[in-house]
Amino acid sequence: MKFFGIIVISLFSVCAFAQVPGKVVDRIIGVVGNETLLQSELESAMLEMSEGKSTGTALERCNVLENLMYQKLLLNQAKLDSVEVTDGEVQAQVEQRLDYFIGMFGSVEEFEKYYGKTSAQLRDEYFDMIKDQMLVQRMQDQVAKGLHITPADVTRYFNTIPKDSIPLIGEQIEYSKIAIDPQIRESERNKVIHRLDSIRANLVAGKSSMTLEAAKWSEDPGSRYKGGCYPLQRKGTFVPEYEAAVYNTPEGSYSTVFSSVFGYHFVKVIEKRGEMYESCHILMSPKVLQSDLDSCRLRLEALLPELRNDTSNFARAAIRYSTDKETKNQGGRVINPATGGTKHEVSGLSSELNLMMMGMKPGQISDPVLITNQDGTQSYVVYRLDRRIPAHSANLKDDYEIFRRVAEADARQKVTDKWVKKKIATTAVNIHEDFTSCPFQFPWVKSKL
Repeated sequence: MKFFGIIVISLFSVCAFAQVPGKVVDRIIGVVGNETLLQSELESAMLEMSEGKSTGTALERCNVLENLMYQKLLLNQAKLDSVEVTDGEVQAQVEQRLDYFIGMFGSVEEFEKYYGKTSAQLRDEYFDMIKDQMLVQRMQDQVAKGLHITPADVTRYFNTIPKDSIPLIGEQIEYSKIAIDPQIRESERNKVIHRLDSIRANLVAGKSSMTLEAAKWSEDPGSRYKGGCYPLQRKGTFVPEYEAAVYNTPEGSYSTVFSSVFGYHFVKVIEKRGEMYESCHILMSPKVLQSDLDSCRLRLEALLPELRNDTSNFARAAIRYSTDKETKNQGGRVINPATGGTKHEVSGLSSELNLMMMGMKPGQISDPVLITNQDGTQSYVVYRLDRRIPAHSANLKDDYEIFRRVAEADARQKVTDKWVKKKIATTAVNIHEDFTSCPFQFPWVKSKL
């Protein structure tokens, strides 16, 4: 059983389990210091591991139980050591996971229908759970704090791997890009602001209602058909501009129009209770004109002759012209977020990008391509294929970063194992008699519940 990778129960796996009637009568199955482990936590973790397809074998249940006991050990120690996680950090994580699950269901309405609760209720219910998970992760990082892996360590680790166990690495590429986003015209911004001012004036005068106006105008899918309203929210849930408007506006009143990363809004404040508030809003965003999008393509087309005559100009042009913040200061090089390096598994590319790169040779630059970004905006992009690495047996020369990460994981595991043994010896641990026969790696069974 290895503890380097923590099982993190997804935000709503407990909800999914709770929907299975008569599945289990909850009970305490473990105690680590001041932390208790419930049967429902084990069942939720099993569902998460098996993606809801089975309850797992007896050995799998024992392994998951030990991993959960380890998390409780970390959580207990984090609280003893006063490890801190701010409410803002927790809320950001809750929102990120909430957005992911809403995306899976396709809409807020379907998501809420499935769980039988509003997204606001789920946010509130799982705040403490996410906070505990973050404390566990932060404590785990502290356990291995200061660990440093040298190139010599990586080489030694590589030399311990049996030759017949060295993995095959699929085809990879390195590539760069220059992206140009269209600029929204000031006239379009003013149009949205004036429209919102007009809607707000009608609401203040009592000539209309938030329910009608939000349904007609708001671009926030989470509240549009709910009068633009969100039930009580914890401070830190929404962007700072939104909450500044809430706390600067009296209850029952409307804020002035303000801007955020999402566009332009105004807020009606329903209620404020210290760190909690209830509000409604209408969101609108200025639109990009087709002519402005076309101008991005024309700008890139004008650059192409220079770039293709001397591909070394690509990095300088990216720094000068690209609007993509993640790549422009790296000369347009695209970083793999999973590894932090520049190599990308071909199998992990989008089908569109993969198809285009298949027809390119190293050094070749594409024509401008229209892409849709994660936030729904559009840009024109030119790509350069920098390098193609054929499928091969992993080696230190081409795949050093892979082996560095694995060697570091191995070293962290050894440090973690040593820490677990030390802490179990000085921590009160109890486990339910139903699990005392589990073949645990560590001596958790000190006394029975």
